[in-house]
Amino acid sequence: MANTVTEYYNNYDEEHRLFKDNLHRIEWLTTMHFFDKLLKPESKIFDGCAGTGSYSFALAEKGHHVTASDIVPSNVALIRSKQQNTPILRDIFTGDICHVPQYTDEYFDTVLCMGAFYHLDHKTRISAMQECLRLLKKDGLLAVSYISLMASLALNLHEHLENIDTIRDCYHKQTFGDSFTFMTPQDAESLAGLFSLKIVKHLTTDGPAYLYADKINSADSDNFNKYIQLHIETCEDKSILGLGLHGLIIFQKCER
Repeated sequence: MANTVTEYYNNYDEEHRLFKDNLHRIEWLTTMHFFDKLLKPESKIFDGCAGTGSYSFALAEKGHHVTASDIVPSNVALIRSKQQNTPILRDIFTGDICHVPQYTDEYFDTVLCMGAFYHLDHKTRISAMQECLRLLKKDGLLAVSYISLMASLALNLHEHLENIDTIRDCYHKQTFGDSFTFMTPQDAESLAGLFSLKIVKHLTTDGPAYLYADKINSADSDNFNKYIQLHIETCEDKSILGLGLHGLIIFQKCER
């Protein structure tokens, strides 16, 4: 799977994904909104699926002590290039979030696992959770993002339903192609019981905006900002969690 993921991101513009239009900015603005609300000042943060470092650098600029890692070497190379111009990250390395021997137990206040679950099967997700929780201090926060199964079905369904057999197969296997795996909100919340975690927040970072992307992208700044306010107000509503394309669940590590 690592080779497949690396190949995918070598051919994908991850650097500009969150900022290329209004539709994609929703995910960024929503995630940062909740980080600003929940993260303690000057937190030690491990961004274990850092991509090209968008969240890593933004959080470091806010005064947090951020370590950035990603499984894709080209992503890490870009992070290192940015670090030369803005040397604010504490550490950078290429690595697998399922195995982080560089750090001792309970080293970080916050661990971000925002991307790995897009590609891992259930067994490997469990390994990733175990390693993230090993790195996390007691009472610390673990942020896990996932791609919603039901939203993915809607997004990938062709206009005349000619790929309906593929969509049905995707639903039963919770995968699409060789690279992506999906979850339901119930799957995400089940991790709390499995690892004795408290669910602090569970939200969709972008909601159903992909269903009306043209309207979002053609909006002027005033109306877009009003839409963001509405989205922030509604993104935790359980009735739309599975309809949003990207989910974010934030756990707190409890005493066991």
